[in-house]
Amino acid sequence: MSRVALIGDNSVEYVNQLLDIWNNGDCAVLLDWQLPFESMYQMMLEANVTVCYIERRLLEKVNVPEGAPILFRNFDVLTCGSQLLPKITYEKYHENNSCDEAVILYSSGTTGKSKGIILSHFAISINADAILDYMRLNSHDCLYIAKSLSHSSTLTGELLVALKSRTSVVISPTIVPPRYVLNQIEKINVTTLCINPTLMRMYADEYCRKKYLINSLKTIYVSGSILNDRVYAYAHNTFSNVDIFNVYGLSESGPRVSAQTIKGSKNNSVGKPIKNVEVVIVDENGKPVPNGERGIIHVNTPSRFLGYVSGTEKHQSLYNNWLNTGDIGFIDEQDEIHVVNRVDDMIICNAHKIYPQDVEKIILEIDGISECVVAKCICDDVETIGCLYVSNTDHAVSILRYLKKFLMPYEIPRHSIRTNSIPYNTRGKVNKKEIEEMLRIHIEENRTPLQKRNRNQ
Repeated sequence: MSRVALIGDNSVEYVNQLLDIWNNGDCAVLLDWQLPFESMYQMMLEANVTVCYIERRLLEKVNVPEGAPILFRNFDVLTCGSQLLPKITYEKYHENNSCDEAVILYSSGTTGKSKGIILSHFAISINADAILDYMRLNSHDCLYIAKSLSHSSTLTGELLVALKSRTSVVISPTIVPPRYVLNQIEKINVTTLCINPTLMRMYADEYCRKKYLINSLKTIYVSGSILNDRVYAYAHNTFSNVDIFNVYGLSESGPRVSAQTIKGSKNNSVGKPIKNVEVVIVDENGKPVPNGERGIIHVNTPSRFLGYVSGTEKHQSLYNNWLNTGDIGFIDEQDEIHVVNRVDDMIICNAHKIYPQDVEKIILEIDGISECVVAKCICDDVETIGCLYVSNTDHAVSILRYLKKFLMPYEIPRHSIRTNSIPYNTRGKVNKKEIEEMLRIHIEENRTPLQKRNRNQ
């Protein structure tokens, strides 16, 4: 078995290349084509890739190092735009439940260096079966793939689900305007859409600007990051005739862990564990906590990853060797799971724990603020928190006054910056590093002359 890289935007040809790699008995190393080539090249070296299949248009734009130990082969994408997966591609797919390596997927790297996550055929196959168990697709359904196939949620939760169930699926380029997707839903009679919270908000905005005839759309599944309460309510009000369900997972778990269903979606939770998966919330000592109390989410799943290409798990298991997700959450009285924050995102100021999501939730209650992110910042060598928010007007004073009603002083951002947009990475997740840098620059630029002199002394 060899490790073979695959680089390209979503297309039928990309799917065919992936299936050819599997049918040849090799492991597919899926790399996000939007990453800098230098980063992808280092990932390939780390994973001991021998061959790389890359879209011709992408290969023509990069400089492959002389003497590279990787053989680069290009492939052409014959059709631009969205395309239904043809029958001949379904015929290429063969069920594989072996424990052999199937894919290596690289994490988003929002909290550090991207890590190559190794998943077996068994892991992604059994996870797809569990997803099918709650999706309950039938012969009249049609999936629309809008997110990159190099992401675990798209690969397992959409493509593999469609191949296994023989459900019609539309393969769409990833960088297209919301109007394009909504028009395609109308044109092709799409019934099921899987997106992240960023796309959810964008599609809802576009739908409010122009009412599209999307009567065929029955279900939207949202995953990838925490869906805040404002976007949750906005989406449900906008797409009032569509069932919108949150789902949760991480690449290391195959990826799906839990999902809302028609029987259990009373609030903005991520539902209950899917088939064959168990979830427990534990404290820092590994002791399970009562329902309603926050702790670290641990998962027991048959779809657990084989390991990383290099390095070990960042978050060691605290409970029975179950997978430590690195997420903080709780289980409510309906036994539904809520994800609050990443452990890595928790900010400690003067020995106080601050969960950014809690602060963001209150800031978003202020009229005129559509988005916000709370992140750590350094002010006079002291770690504190700052806020980046999207609004047409300056709300710095109103944010301060409003938060004083609900939060402790250490939970209130020292700096609030208005911006036109929140920076996201290629996976639709907030780019915390860029936000922290924006806060740092803002603090430096707004120091008084006296503060600057004192700082330089």
